[in-house]
Amino acid sequence: MIKIFLSYSLCLTLLAGSPALARTAARFNHSPFQPVVNETIRAVAENASPAKDNSVQILNNGKEALRLRVHLIRHATKRIDIQTFIWTNDEVGRFMMYELIEAAKRGVNVRILADHFVSHRDPEIIAFLATAHSNLKIKHYRPAAGQIKPSKISVFLKTLFQFKALNQRMHNKVMIVDGVAAVTGGRNIENTYYNLSTELNFKDRDIFVIGPVVEQIARSFNAFWSFKHSVASQELKDVAAIIKQNDFNRYDTCESFYTGGLCENTAKYPDSDPAIQNIADRMIRVKHVEFIADNPGKNRALWLRGNGAMTKRLMQILQKAEKEIIVQSPYFVLNNAARKFFEKVKKNRPDLHMVVSTNSFGSTDNTAAYSANYRLRSCYIEALALDVFEYMPHPGNLADVFPSFPEMAARAAGKIRNGEQTRKPFLCIHAKSLVVDDHIACIGSYNLDPRSQNLNSEVGLIIEDERVAKMLKADILKDCRPENSWVIARKKLPLSADTLNGLIEGLMRLSPVDLWPIRNTSSFALRTGKAPVAPDHPEFYINYEDVGSFPGSPPGLSPKEITTRIYKAVGGMATPLL
Repeated sequence: MIKIFLSYSLCLTLLAGSPALARTAARFNHSPFQPVVNETIRAVAENASPAKDNSVQILNNGKEALRLRVHLIRHATKRIDIQTFIWTNDEVGRFMMYELIEAAKRGVNVRILADHFVSHRDPEIIAFLATAHSNLKIKHYRPAAGQIKPSKISVFLKTLFQFKALNQRMHNKVMIVDGVAAVTGGRNIENTYYNLSTELNFKDRDIFVIGPVVEQIARSFNAFWSFKHSVASQELKDVAAIIKQNDFNRYDTCESFYTGGLCENTAKYPDSDPAIQNIADRMIRVKHVEFIADNPGKNRALWLRGNGAMTKRLMQILQKAEKEIIVQSPYFVLNNAARKFFEKVKKNRPDLHMVVSTNSFGSTDNTAAYSANYRLRSCYIEALALDVFEYMPHPGNLADVFPSFPEMAARAAGKIRNGEQTRKPFLCIHAKSLVVDDHIACIGSYNLDPRSQNLNSEVGLIIEDERVAKMLKADILKDCRPENSWVIARKKLPLSADTLNGLIEGLMRLSPVDLWPIRNTSSFALRTGKAPVAPDHPEFYINYEDVGSFPGSPPGLSPKEITTRIYKAVGGMATPLL
């Protein structure tokens, strides 16, 4: 307690001429993060390096991630900046917006920048938000035809004449509070990212940081905010027309936002909320932190290529790997350039161990991307020698990673009876992370696919610290355990047919059409009572059972499996867009 008091006194002395930062410190005095915030303010006042004096914590639990966001919003005194790929008009989306409007009412400047592609597009709702409070400002990244809800013909013309511009999206996920605290990672603003969906729920990951590096994150946000293709709500034609008519619903109370009980459950969160205190207690002062962000617009390369700052920095890190690379990515699609890159890395380090955790057929939310993975994964196993694990929709540790499953399953049962949905709640990996040589960790928005490589703008926090790397590695490898994932390995084909089949698969990869029905690889599950072994172990086929190419699918030939096979056959040309 004495140490905290002295630290706070020092901060006030250093910041006598900085009322804005002093107000920030005063507000966070009522938060468990107050000591770390005070240290950050002191470091900034002393012009410390952005790479030093930063504290971080990994957020794996969806409900914990939501509670932290609410806590930060309620403790903001100066500014809240939010950048997101998706903002959905569901319970979480409406609750977050309510909290941000309340922050605006108490004098906090709130700026929201959402990508237009898959975010909410109701002109009346956007008109209300655009006029809710003068302290709340909302912009939309690359809205088509200057409207929040463009016509189909407008989108068609945009696709026809500005194909790359339409496909270049802002995939960044960032929340910055008062210039000292930030959250980045994979989570957007939607029920599915916070374990509150009755069907698809994302197993995602954020990194929470307090420290001087937040200034760099804020600088990136400002660049996107002032980008020529970031358009304010009231400048959109259809929204402007509704505002002029002044005929739209307004919402004043949390209950009127229809938040599905979130108001009642969170309104009484005290400053001493155990969940927030737990995060504060786990904060780690790390050795070195680096924030990487693509420029607005990504790059100016021709067609659907060109890389970006995030791609180039990750390549630099991966090239220096000596012993091990562990990757978790919901979509694992390596185009020709990426495959050549990893072939070169493996050639330089033949003993390099590479582990990939990704989605299975049963857990994926993107059938097109999975079909590309299915088409290419023999190459991943045979040419690149990757250890690939595909996550189960209902893993063995479901109760630990999805504690609200019973509640969501109960709600889902009624929806299934009413024909509103077809599946009970399930998990889908959405975390984008990697660990290199047990000392470098990266958490951000970057998928290991061509879109993140060349089209979408991405961000990420790179942490050089053995403790964080060890924690992240353990998280990913837990998802790779036999009870949680199927392992991808070579099939046991008769008469050494795998050699000929591999040759045919290789030829098909060079063609835009792949009609060959047989793959050299399949999904395998550990047999009851057997010990886990690597796919190259002599007892692998004794210990593991081949469960087919599409485990987790319903009996028979499902529409999803048919779609996957069609995409696999004719989707080669679409790989740059996946």
